[in-house]
Amino acid sequence: MCVKSSNDAFRAVVESLVRSSNLLLVTHARADGDGLGVIAALERAAPAAGKKARVLVPDNVPQRYTFLFPETPPADAESFETLAGAADVILVADTCAFEQLDGIGDGLRKCREKTVVIDHHLTIDDVGAVQWSDTSAAATGVMALEILDALGWDITAEVAEPLFVAITSDTGWFRFANTDARTLRAAAKLLEAGARAGAIFTRLFQTDRPERLALLERVLRSLRLHHDGKLAMMKIRKLDFDETGARPDETENLINEAMRMEKVRAAVMLVENTGCVRVSLRSREGVDVAKIAQGFGGGGHARAAGCRVSDDIDTLAKRLVQAFQGALQKN
Repeated sequence: MCVKSSNDAFRAVVESLVRSSNLLLVTHARADGDGLGVIAALERAAPAAGKKARVLVPDNVPQRYTFLFPETPPADAESFETLAGAADVILVADTCAFEQLDGIGDGLRKCREKTVVIDHHLTIDDVGAVQWSDTSAAATGVMALEILDALGWDITAEVAEPLFVAITSDTGWFRFANTDARTLRAAAKLLEAGARAGAIFTRLFQTDRPERLALLERVLRSLRLHHDGKLAMMKIRKLDFDETGARPDETENLINEAMRMEKVRAAVMLVENTGCVRVSLRSREGVDVAKIAQGFGGGGHARAAGCRVSDDIDTLAKRLVQAFQGALQKN
């Protein structure tokens, strides 16, 4: 069972990595900059510490993050059994939920005794024998830096940059409410180690394709306000991808556009997929979207959460509007 934020759990993670010689580094499906940045940084740091390391992502890496793996593209779910068998430690970064480990969840259950988890989300399953969960951390990248410091592994510019990606991705380039002194101290350390903030900002936020902007136009056109303007609802249908040529991974951060409106306390974005609808939730202080997500089988943070639901997109939208009624009456 996971122990939240305990010194014992932190030390257990460090000790597991000290004893390891062959690491398998894993993050969740529909991977984001935090999870990908952490496993990329650990992969780069491991050889100088005398460790072998491979990275695995259950599905495709979003295009904006492929630069993190220029030499060794991540393996996919089909490679898990082989790579897990060769590893003496499997480190899972940025999730503690089997629901997010598409295609490898059953395999991880069989390897639980050599699985280590570092995560900062509220949803906690019994994924690994060692689990460090720190919900006060703005990003798993902050936790990974603290682990590297404890290990004494070299933090070169090549290691610092993916960790800077991890931290800036989950803090909205230090704009979100989760940005605290601990976060900024970590960022300063990474900049001192050689992370190039300007180059990273350009790579993450100034390389959009025209197709993504066309999708953004569709998203904004779909926006509807509910509960006296406090809830913003947006939808992306399969047809929108077909007609704009945008990719599913290009939906990242589009939900934040709704939070630009002063009166909006929470935003919902529904993305129609084959067999399910992917739901992203964001909120301001006082509205706990993790609780809303849990009611639909998902989870996450109080201000950022999500779930996948097998339902018609329009029916699900109505259910979510109803689910937010109580939470928004107080705000």
